Amino acid sequence: MAKRSPQMVDRHFDPQEWIQGLNLAAEHFNGHAPIVAMSLRNELRGPRQNVNDWYNYMSQAALAIHKSNPNVLVVISGLNYDTELQFLRNKPLNIDLGKKMVYETHLYSWSVGLKDVWIKQPLNRVCANSISTLDERAGFLITGENAVPLIMTEFGFDETGSSVADDRFLTCLQTYLVGNDLDWGLWAFQGGYYVNVDKVPVNETFGVLDYTWLNLRYPNFTNKFQLLQRKNQDPTSKLSNAYILYHPLSGNCAQVNNNNELEIGSCANQNKWTYNGSQILFNNTSKCLTSAGEGFPVSVSDNCQSKNSSWQTASLSKLHLATVDQDGKQLCLQDSNSSVVASKCICINDDSLCLDDPQSQWFQLVATNV
Repeated sequence: MAKRSPQMVDRHFDPQEWIQGLNLAAEHFNGHAPIVAMSLRNELRGPRQNVNDWYNYMSQAALAIHKSNPNVLVVISGLNYDTELQFLRNKPLNIDLGKKMVYETHLYSWSVGLKDVWIKQPLNRVCANSISTLDERAGFLITGENAVPLIMTEFGFDETGSSVADDRFLTCLQTYLVGNDLDWGLWAFQGGYYVNVDKVPVNETFGVLDYTWLNLRYPNFTNKFQLLQRKNQDPTSKLSNAYILYHPLSGNCAQVNNNNELEIGSCANQNKWTYNGSQILFNNTSKCLTSAGEGFPVSVSDNCQSKNSSWQTASLSKLHLATVDQDGKQLCLQDSNSSVVASKCICINDDSLCLDDPQSQWFQLVATNV
């Protein structure tokens, strides 16, 4: 499917010919086990896009694919560059695909307002607003009695590391994908193009590979994406939920070292935690996460009734884990060269003048039953 797609009906696009093409593709790949899904149309947009056409032609196309190849998932995109599916709140797409219907959505740093808001406004506010808008437009589909599957089939960022806005967007989005255990697809893999539009050659700064196609373009890619590539929720699991303590900026997870102090490292070796709304308990033991004061490493201890062993999410992003010291001063978990210390919280109040970067203090309790 081509990367660029305009509105569904115009003089250059015959929807019936499009449906015929989807039908032929579905028939051709019927019985081919590696082909598990077919997406209908990429990033519908344009001044004539409208909900009525969407319901009409998406229904026809989805049913045509399912009739020709009932084994594949049918992946259905929304409007406005595949960022909007909110119309399904009031009118679901009532077609029978035998549990093969999946919705998809896309997101970039510029999808919700201007890209520079990630730099010019408080990051906790921008991240919270971005996640709230994502939920309003698409994320609601995976909740409630009539929940349906949703895949983030496209997001991306400048992998050269030269865009602060993209880097901040990525860390924020990681928390959503991991927190909901969503499947996802990343734009793009290629390092460049021989020809792109009227330019020869072209470097793809959003590419996973660099221009040589030999190396990762983004140096921290492996760590950054390690927990996103793992299944954290298994519907067939008999295990009860526990939590992984996740540090999205690094992509690493918290673990307890031989000194009973908290540090961050590979998520392959992460510890599991339980959380009762106040204490963060270590690996189903009676030991809990405890602060020894500002600037000191956070550890696990038996002193679980003190104020500095009680932790709450803080800030609009809800990505700070905060406690108080003996004087009532609020302290947050913070990465300090892979050691986790308690530090003065960064911009946890919604202050428009507070533009410091709080990402080193972002920690997330990620539910897992695997």
